[in-house]
Amino acid sequence: MRVILPGSYDPITLGHLEIIKRASRIYDDVYVVIFVNPCKEYMFTRDERLKMLRLATEGLCNVTVDASDGLVIDYMREHKIDKIVKGYRNNVDLEYEKKQAEYNLKNGGFETELWLAEENFRTVSSTSARECIKKGEATDEFLPKKVISFIDNH
Repeated sequence: MRVILPGSYDPITLGHLEIIKRASRIYDDVYVVIFVNPCKEYMFTRDERLKMLRLATEGLCNVTVDASDGLVIDYMREHKIDKIVKGYRNNVDLEYEKKQAEYNLKNGGFETELWLAEENFRTVSSTSARECIKKGEATDEFLPKKVISFIDNH
């Protein structure tokens, strides 16, 4: 079975990576795809986010990293992907993801699995990571080491 983990990944966090690794142990093919959310302003370019995703998922043989300007459901049809997997940290995340899941089911016929993040990742967010980066503070608790190294060298 093929699954997709759509997101903005600005940048990819340890919480994202935990969900990706879990999915890669369960499913045959895992697509981690950057989509543009017009309501968000990004710190990193699409190419930088792709590079960070590739660095973070190195060694996960069944993970494909990609980006798309279209809709998740269109990407899924094009790549013959069966299901969406999304992580959530709290009730606010859950309510948002449920609305997205309803849309994708109603408009594309695609089911979404919502996975609760492991407890130690429930306070990890890209927003917090970006704030630390802006302030020049340590990001070890938020970001994979290879991503930290990439950011430090840019």
